[in-house]
Amino acid sequence: MLTVMKFGGSILSTAEDLRRAAGIIKARSKERKVVVVSALKGVTDSLIGAGKSALQKEPNTQQYCSELKGMHLQLLGAIKDPIIRANSKDLIEEKMAGLERALLGVHYLGEMSPKALDLVQTFGERLSAVVVAAFLNDEGEKSVSVEAHEAGLFTDGCFGKARTTEKAEAEIRGKLLHLLKQKKTVVITGFFGADEQGNICCFGRGGSDYSAGIIAAALGADRLELWKDVPGFYSADPKTVKKAVLLKELSYDEAEEIGYFGAKILHPKTIAPVRKKGIPVVVKNVLTPGIDGTIVTAANKKSEKVIKAISSKTGIIAVTVKSAEMATTPGVLAKIFAPIAEAGIEVDFVSTSETSVSFTIDKKEKDKAMQALQSLGNCFDMLSVEEGIALVAAIGEGMKPSVDITGKVFGALAKEGINVEMISQGASEINLSLIIKEKDLAKAINALHAAIV
Repeated sequence: MLTVMKFGGSILSTAEDLRRAAGIIKARSKERKVVVVSALKGVTDSLIGAGKSALQKEPNTQQYCSELKGMHLQLLGAIKDPIIRANSKDLIEEKMAGLERALLGVHYLGEMSPKALDLVQTFGERLSAVVVAAFLNDEGEKSVSVEAHEAGLFTDGCFGKARTTEKAEAEIRGKLLHLLKQKKTVVITGFFGADEQGNICCFGRGGSDYSAGIIAAALGADRLELWKDVPGFYSADPKTVKKAVLLKELSYDEAEEIGYFGAKILHPKTIAPVRKKGIPVVVKNVLTPGIDGTIVTAANKKSEKVIKAISSKTGIIAVTVKSAEMATTPGVLAKIFAPIAEAGIEVDFVSTSETSVSFTIDKKEKDKAMQALQSLGNCFDMLSVEEGIALVAAIGEGMKPSVDITGKVFGALAKEGINVEMISQGASEINLSLIIKEKDLAKAINALHAAIV
């Protein structure tokens, strides 16, 4: 049996965390294992900060690198075997030298390009892979750390939002299966790959899940395990809804939708590669390793529940483009969305009328979107932006044959005096998405959870 196990940064912080993860991996002695790791907790954010600091007249690059190296070497101090500890220390020194060169390059060039930012961000995973492999070897689990781009994880070259390419599968399979045949557990960096020119490209925040999905599919793994500090997906954010329940089973479609609409349990792009191979995804809690939390598979068992979960997304804005041409001229929508796509802006939600189209994007993309749309010249009559909004989605495969969900949704919100500004239902017919004021979000989630989940 071949299992891909992904460990996130939130559960990789202390020597105790690392020893616990090593114990979980070692306990699966009868399986071949590939372990995908994120950066240690907080490291990615600190690397982004270091990149920005490198642009200053007098950057603190050497001090930062010294502190980051010290953090990882301190963890290696818990390694009992002096040879393993010394070898791992040498690898940490090597990685840190690469990071320092990258930060100095940012300083001397005087710019933090998307290419440079992606390169700097990846050193968290490079360092953590060395540390995790050290703890595994110290526990007697023969292991080797590998960087994703060295293992053939090719990307499309889109910095910050990369996707894998078809070429990656054969490369990954050939290189990793060779290591597995040597009866070694492979610890591989998540979060990034490289384009065919060797440029490092990141998948975006939470992208280590996607890395794990790519690798599981390439290897034809029997299952993909995502190890977290929570037991799985819930029917709503338990911090918002006290009566939220753990979801034991989800379909690929449901998990993908819940992940896309705000849940941080799983990066939504994770599902696409494993879906093609029919590989089950299991979300597990490191504190209860013997218990499966949520199992995600192709076929969802019938359930009395029409709606499985209420999910949400904040930090967005709504852009509305109005043009009288929409009612009579073919291709107007294509004209509007083409420059948005060319600018690399992801659209979450779309709602149309005869003469206008509204869509939501990350509020950080506002300036870029306005610039892109202005390139259309006189193609539209009015362009407006609404802030202070949130997206809330009701998700479940049971919605397909149901005839009364929309009525229940609007009824529940009306009772709370919550106005729905826009509505959209995806082509998959398993999610009903609404735009409301952000100030009403918690009240809306609780109302919908009580009424339809």
